[in-house]
Amino acid sequence: MTPATLLGAGGGDRDAEAQPHQEALRLQLVFLCSVALVLGVMTLVSPAVWAGPWVPIGGGVLLAATALAAALALGRRERPTHWLVAVPLLDLAAVVALLGADDVPRTLALLAVYPSFWLGFSARWQGVAVVGVAAAVITAGMLARVATATGVTLTANAVGAVLVPLSLVGAAWLALRTVRRVERQQAVLLQREQERGALLGRSAVDGALLDAIFETVRIGLVLLDPDGRVERMNPTLARHPAMAGETPEGAMADAIFLDLESREPIERSSTPFIRAARGESFDNAVQWAHRPGQDMLAITVSSRPLIVDGAFRGSIVAVDDVTTYMRMLADRDDFVALVSHELRTPLTSIAGYVELVLEEELPERIADWLQTVRRNSTRLQGLVEDLLIVGEMTRGELRLARAPIDLRAVAEETVALLEHRARRRDVRLRLLPGPGVLVDADPRRIAQVAENLVSNAIKYVDEGGSIDVLVEGVAERATLAVVDDGPGVAPEEAARVFERFYRSAEARASGVQGAGLGLWICSMIMRAHDGSIRFDSTPGAGSTASFSLPR
Repeated sequence: MTPATLLGAGGGDRDAEAQPHQEALRLQLVFLCSVALVLGVMTLVSPAVWAGPWVPIGGGVLLAATALAAALALGRRERPTHWLVAVPLLDLAAVVALLGADDVPRTLALLAVYPSFWLGFSARWQGVAVVGVAAAVITAGMLARVATATGVTLTANAVGAVLVPLSLVGAAWLALRTVRRVERQQAVLLQREQERGALLGRSAVDGALLDAIFETVRIGLVLLDPDGRVERMNPTLARHPAMAGETPEGAMADAIFLDLESREPIERSSTPFIRAARGESFDNAVQWAHRPGQDMLAITVSSRPLIVDGAFRGSIVAVDDVTTYMRMLADRDDFVALVSHELRTPLTSIAGYVELVLEEELPERIADWLQTVRRNSTRLQGLVEDLLIVGEMTRGELRLARAPIDLRAVAEETVALLEHRARRRDVRLRLLPGPGVLVDADPRRIAQVAENLVSNAIKYVDEGGSIDVLVEGVAERATLAVVDDGPGVAPEEAARVFERFYRSAEARASGVQGAGLGLWICSMIMRAHDGSIRFDSTPGAGSTASFSLPR
């Protein structure tokens, strides 16, 4: 019957309580067998060793120690671990008793290494002290025999008197050092385990919080892996009608993304999910999305890469459906276009009749009033024309009548047309010399852009300032630049001048009339021509507005 069987099925705690006692019993049995083997050899060689009292006493003490170890290991009652120290103490006493016999060789003292190590391990410094006392007793016994010994026996006793105590105390001290080192390592491991447990606990809470946010947020969220595949999609996006039961990969594969303003298809490499898969970070990229057989959707997309330990682990993409909002803007634009179209005819009539009346002989006061009417009707006509163009562009109805044109000729006509306006403000306007540059473009639209850039410079440059118009061809591009020495604008405002209805603080403070549509219209015309437009400005040092076209 095994010790476990004798202990019964009392549960895990009881088994854990019995483990040190069972280990002590196993060690004691090993020590008992070692001593029994030595005594057996001694009996065969010299049976007289049992004649004296010391060997039987030592054997009896050893059996008592074994009985105690067995009782502690196999007993059913509570077994305090401090009783285990008595087992090696009795073993040490048994060895001392055996050494009391005259016929027992002194080398038997080496058996005391077993209990010495055990005492140093279990009783710490107290065990080392006990071993030291036992070693002193054994040493005293050996020294007592040195005076009567001769030859090899004398040498053995003298060496043993030094070697035995050193061995016993050394074994106990080594056990003490070992157990302390193990305890320190266990303490470190325990602390790390506690820290790891706390970290895992926090991670679990954070993970649960992120899962709750991912599942409940009212905008679409997509988690992409480093290869651009969809790892996870939240219910808001998965249940969107645009998905139509399609898998995420399938929905993205056949989706076409269109530019918000021109509604022209966007190159696949510039679509939001491809950019996110590359690890780009961007905010509120508004585009139209279209899938075959479904209505177009206006979506705003933001993306952030997931960087863990310096490595790219994927991206999180937020998608919001803004179709309703964009439809409202489209309805507003349609309304503005309708009103603008209806205003064009009466405004033309008003302007025409004012011109006819001004050709008559009128009192100076009446003529001044009519000049004000003509000036404001002209401005209103320009605003109506701009609004009509805006309507065409937002509906994707901008049509280009391309033809080969000389960009320098366009610049010459623009300077000639606006030179009188520059003179009225005492501004020097000139076209810098240079060769002609041919481009394939819509003459009327390009002239419109050139006039707008030069007109803006004339409006905002200080009186007495200068404006230079430069046309040049560099490599495969043709550029028209308008350079002025006006007050300029701050960099953050210069970056926004091509936004619809935007006017800088300088423009608003100047009192110059405007709706903030001119430069936006220019940017849309350039986009339709596959060209580019830019505005660079330095406060107090002037501005440069330019556009370039393929040659």
